[in-house]
Amino acid sequence: MASAVQPGERIQYLDIIRGFAITGVLIAYVFWNLGTAPSSTYTVFDNIIDQAGYFLIDSKCYTLLASLFAVGFVLHMNKAGKKAKNLYTYRKRLLGLFIIGTLHALVLRNGDILAPYAITAFILTFLYDSSNTTIIILMVILFLVKTLLPQTWLALGLAFPQRPTGGGNYWIENFAWVKYWYVTSIFFWETTLFLLLGGMLIGRTLIQDKRKLTIGQIKFIAITGFLVGTLSYLALKFYEVEIGRLPDIGNTLVVRATVYSLLDITHKIGIASAYACVFYFLSRRFRLTALANLGRMSLTNYVLQAAIIVPTCLVFNLFDHITPTIALAMTVAIWVFQVQFSKWWLSQHRYGPLEWVLRTFTYGPPMAVTNDQNTEEWASAPAILES
Repeated sequence: MASAVQPGERIQYLDIIRGFAITGVLIAYVFWNLGTAPSSTYTVFDNIIDQAGYFLIDSKCYTLLASLFAVGFVLHMNKAGKKAKNLYTYRKRLLGLFIIGTLHALVLRNGDILAPYAITAFILTFLYDSSNTTIIILMVILFLVKTLLPQTWLALGLAFPQRPTGGGNYWIENFAWVKYWYVTSIFFWETTLFLLLGGMLIGRTLIQDKRKLTIGQIKFIAITGFLVGTLSYLALKFYEVEIGRLPDIGNTLVVRATVYSLLDITHKIGIASAYACVFYFLSRRFRLTALANLGRMSLTNYVLQAAIIVPTCLVFNLFDHITPTIALAMTVAIWVFQVQFSKWWLSQHRYGPLEWVLRTFTYGPPMAVTNDQNTEEWASAPAILES
């Protein structure tokens, strides 16, 4: 019977990546999702850190989290036990995640990613036995749907749902945004499923097929990913007008939209791949315990971000008044708190609070949460990577 991963079975490298990604999600949330002040009020420093954030953080950490989510699915399916039982357990876990995510969205953060992950990952569970060729074909189809659906929608004369208007009670407005995001999910969830399928391919290659990467190959991926990701970003930033002038098919925007989407996804995947490789090398030399602890409690820390930020913004009237400088100060303060909180909590308990709730929901009777110091040994890197 499939059982929960114990602390002593964890791979620290994966927790470090997860901790870095959840840090990036915090940065993106504070910088761009709380309502920014007019850019005309920005200082030079504001503009610098804002643009740096777009290049280094925006969507890259979401890409890492989605890929890690699918790698975790492959790890789960490769546990001892019957595949049907493993699938049942994983789907039950997804149900628990969906419940937590829905509550999180309705009460705190309308841009929640937990429930969408749970829904799209549920689709993923039906594709586990599909061939790699089938998975790649599906990824191409999803990319094309994501790219061309808005154009098709307009061509059919269909109206886009109206965005909620501001003002009024926070929770009523929050509910309106949750409704809006789910009504318009047809335009966004293709990207999430695309990244999950990519993560499943990575998991299959390195875990299921037991293919090993050499140090040289990892360095190549890091350098190539960074260069390709950077060039794609520069093309989008400085050649947007030229892309808009590309010859197209009739009165459509098929070619232009495809080029733009291809550059966008290449930028995100390229930079995210570079991050994954860089942190692999760092994890070989340093424990990076702060990030690893954040990663071990990623679910708790993700929800805790909104639990801190939303009341703060309500009390100090910060919604729609966030400058990059204010965002940076908030991010640093919350990150330091979460690092210290995670360190303290894991010194007393085996799992984070919400991690324990989700594991209990998934695996049945409550498990002991008191930490046993003798189990706190991690593998420094996946065995599937050659030294």
